[in-house]
Formats: sequence, structure tokens, C-alpha cells
Amino acid sequence: MNEGREAFERGIFLLGLAVLAFCAGFIVAMIKYQKSATTPIENVNIIDSLTAVNDSIKIKVEKLDSIKDAKVIEVSTLDNDSTLKLFYKLVSE
Repeated sequence: MNEGREAFERGIFLLGLAVLAFCAGFIVAMIKYQKSATTPIENVNIIDSLTAVNDSIKIKVEKLDSIKDAKVIEVSTLDNDSTLKLFYKLVSE
């Protein structure tokens, strides 16, 4: 009978340890989450910086688009001799 009681007490002790470990982990996770949580002002600053990066990328794309359009116009106005010269130039590169 004594062995059964000891096993029961050991089980209760291990269960108590598991509950304490879970509570400690939960508390640590909550503290870590609160430190990493951002305020609405920080969120606005992040969004503003992303918008600025997005706008600069749009400007670069528009610039490349205008360069491409200029090259298309340049190529479309070529006559046959100029087209062949351009073709040979491109092939040699």
C-alpha cells in the first residue's frame, strides 16, 4: 500500500512541476510579446517609410519606362541599313 501512495505523491509532485513550468513559460511569453508589440505611432512611421520606398521604386520604374519608350521610338524610325547595323552591333555584344 505504501508503494501506491508514494507513486501517487510522485505523480502529484510531477503534475505540480508541469503546471509551474507552464505558468513560467506563459509569463515569459507575455513579457516578450509586450516588449515586441508596437504602438500605433510606430506602425504609422513604418507605413510611411514603406510608402516612401514604394514611391522611389515607382519613380525608378517610370524612368526606366521612359528610357525604354525612347529606345522603341529610336528603333522604329530606323531604315533598313540602320537596322542591319544595329542587328550586327547587338550580335557582336
